[in-house]
Amino acid sequence: MTNAALSALIERVKAEAVTRAPAQQPLAQPALQAALRPSAMPGGAQSRNRKPKSIAAGVGVERFMVGDNDDFIDEAYRCLLGREADDSGRRNYRTQLANGVSRLSIAAKLRLSAEGRSRGVNVAGLKSAMAFTAIDRALRPLRLNAISGAAIACLERRASERAVVLECRRALEEIDARLAAHEDETKAAIEAVRTAAPAGTLVSQQALDRYYLAFEDANRGSQESITAKLAVYDDWLGTRVPGRRGLQHAIVDIGCGRGEWLAYVSAKRFDAVGVDANPVMVDLCKSRGFDVQCLDALGYLRTLPSKSVGAVTGFHIIEHLPFDYLYALVAECNRVLVDGGSVLFETPNPENVLVGSHTFYHDFTHRNPVTPSAITFLLRFHGFDDLDIIRSSPYPEEAKVPGNDPLTERVNGHLCGPQDFAVTGRKARAAGELV
Repeated sequence: MTNAALSALIERVKAEAVTRAPAQQPLAQPALQAALRPSAMPGGAQSRNRKPKSIAAGVGVERFMVGDNDDFIDEAYRCLLGREADDSGRRNYRTQLANGVSRLSIAAKLRLSAEGRSRGVNVAGLKSAMAFTAIDRALRPLRLNAISGAAIACLERRASERAVVLECRRALEEIDARLAAHEDETKAAIEAVRTAAPAGTLVSQQALDRYYLAFEDANRGSQESITAKLAVYDDWLGTRVPGRRGLQHAIVDIGCGRGEWLAYVSAKRFDAVGVDANPVMVDLCKSRGFDVQCLDALGYLRTLPSKSVGAVTGFHIIEHLPFDYLYALVAECNRVLVDGGSVLFETPNPENVLVGSHTFYHDFTHRNPVTPSAITFLLRFHGFDDLDIIRSSPYPEEAKVPGNDPLTERVNGHLCGPQDFAVTGRKARAAGELV
């Protein structure tokens, strides 16, 4: 509740106290009682069967001013006589209240009764009412009790006003406490949602990992066809990948997937380690005898010493990455590579219009196509030189538009050209180092 709302509540209570206070009746009228009743407060559903707090916790005559008439009678009996009200007493005092007798007068009568005197309970503010009640009894036969009656009415108004203020204060304190509890519960719920599994996750990550392996099997191609495509990198392997001597790994293949590249370079006797975050893929690679780590690519590279790797490769991974991750990945590649080491990243080629506008989106996990210009600049920015683009996997000849004129060749180039490209770059050797 805002400060403005609390102020409005206080003003409403004050106005109610001024406008609804008859001379011989307490100020806690039904509408005000309803507004201050615990069941009307936030969380009040749990409090509907409880007595108003002031009836149980009041310390002076104010305790008699809140609640309905039955609440008052019950509280007066418990407080002053130490017992529950009997039926005849309840009927008697109900009638008196209905006829305009004040609550303070009735409380004083109970206290002045033989039972009340023997118990001797002291209630702050009640002695004056008892005195005026005794005077009223003495003067009533003489019809001179107007002054004592007015005095009792004045005492009742003041007690009612104090009761209203106390009830407002207690109500506001209860509201504050419940709002604080609600705030704590809300924070706890938010934290629980934040730390739990993502709210939008409708399937397990394991199911998605299995799906992606099935997708690769259906769309990537057979092992034989992939091996044939990888031959385009033989020259790069022979001239740009340093030997194993003194290195932790000759080749680190990030996003190794089903292990096609690991199989290819292992056949050519390169020491290679694969990294993939998909445990289904990792298990498949391990079943084929490859050294593969089930880790995030960037996290794995950060575990490696500087200048400990001959080459870092990644086939169809950079199109899956947000830019800040890709930026950090290229920087980390430069750090772990030995001087003269190389990177090679293969990705779908958006220069091919069909790839960039259609086939790229077969994979739900693709973020956006990466152009040769964009990835080349990123490598150059991070200190790589000797940059090259290797385009591969064109559409078969039968897919091309027939003809050999310049316009037809240009159309075929855009529609049926290489479906993939790889960017390669070399980490500059230190000055004076022998090749």
